[in-house]
Amino acid sequence: MSELKPLIESMDYIQFHFTTVFGDLKSVEFPSKIWDEMYDGTGVDGSSLGFLKTEQSDMRVKPDKTTFAILPWSSRVARLICDTTTNDGKPHSLCPRSLLKREIKKAAEMGLGYKTRPELEWYFVTEKGEPADHGGYMDTVPHDKHYFLRRVIMDDLLEMGAGVKTIHHENGPAQQEFEFTPADALIQADNTQTARMVIKTECAMEDIIGSLMPKPFPDVAGSGLHIHQYLTKDGENIFSDPEKGISEFLIHFVGGIMEHCDAMTAVLNPLTNSYKRLVPGHEAPVYKSWGVGNRTALIRVPGYEKSARIEYRAADGGTNIYLASALLLAAGLEGVKHKTEPNTATRENIENMTPERRRELGITQLPENLGEALDAMESSSFMKQVLGSDLYDLWLYKKRGEYAEYLDAERLGETEAHNWELRQYLERV
Repeated sequence: MSELKPLIESMDYIQFHFTTVFGDLKSVEFPSKIWDEMYDGTGVDGSSLGFLKTEQSDMRVKPDKTTFAILPWSSRVARLICDTTTNDGKPHSLCPRSLLKREIKKAAEMGLGYKTRPELEWYFVTEKGEPADHGGYMDTVPHDKHYFLRRVIMDDLLEMGAGVKTIHHENGPAQQEFEFTPADALIQADNTQTARMVIKTECAMEDIIGSLMPKPFPDVAGSGLHIHQYLTKDGENIFSDPEKGISEFLIHFVGGIMEHCDAMTAVLNPLTNSYKRLVPGHEAPVYKSWGVGNRTALIRVPGYEKSARIEYRAADGGTNIYLASALLLAAGLEGVKHKTEPNTATRENIENMTPERRRELGITQLPENLGEALDAMESSSFMKQVLGSDLYDLWLYKKRGEYAEYLDAERLGETEAHNWELRQYLERV
């Protein structure tokens, strides 16, 4: 890409950004004057990053030249987002971004495009571990104490090329939310990782913590990462039907997700703390259900828009957005392929239903803890097929260990279990 060279030369430093299996954003920086030797990427130690065993540690990161962006807080530095590859340049089996690209390519071979629009929720947390304000849903100044910081974060994202739709204070004290405008799923996954970096960087400069931890405070709303999505064909949204409102494509896509959502929960809700959020009473889904305009459902079809889409409401900020997007697409397309029918759609409040009513509608509960989710994943041939055996095996091994550590803490009491989660997740997620 010849037009990139002048941009590179106008910088002092370049950062290569890439994402680990478990969603952590990593970077390596170098002076821009050596760009010619870094153009095709550089080697990294996969074992130190949690990818590989020490004896299998060599891997490379290769920049996607279309992702150039200047860091708003450091005009001398630009970033490029990378895929991880083997030493001979092939997509690495443990590269989340490459996995999403593969699933998008499968959809493209069917003539389909995959559009997403994530919504991110997070908390501003003081260094003492407390909410940084006491505002509520869509509050204004003076209750929305850190509105300026949220706006700086949005300014940064817009400057880096991400489309932002709305920003506001959420339900919890010091809880924030923004949503992107619709875009291709790979771009949105990159945007989501960029947003995490921006939130944490700008918060650190204000001496507070920006945390996407699902449930940092036991008695207030948890934070989710809702993923809105739809399919296009020849540029048209095929989830919409001019007469019925929603198409058979949408229904079968929902059916595919419902069929595999127990197993996918191990990736979409990958932390022990994820299951502290998936409880009744805070608009977080507990049951495998769907419906138009139903915010108690796992999958909501928004009822106020003319162009149909679905919103998967269970995922949280602990997820790896590349893997989450890939799995939702793969499951949905399998549902389309097999014309999978979901359970009965409902507008009723699912949390208030009797057990008998839920059974009547075919509604069952999501996994209640990380252990149950990992059991579902381990028994799923779909998960192994989509993730590949290397990533699938590594995920189960690492997450089983994480869950065992949590159970050790839990045996010492609820307070120690929560403190263990805060140490593990508050600043990292």
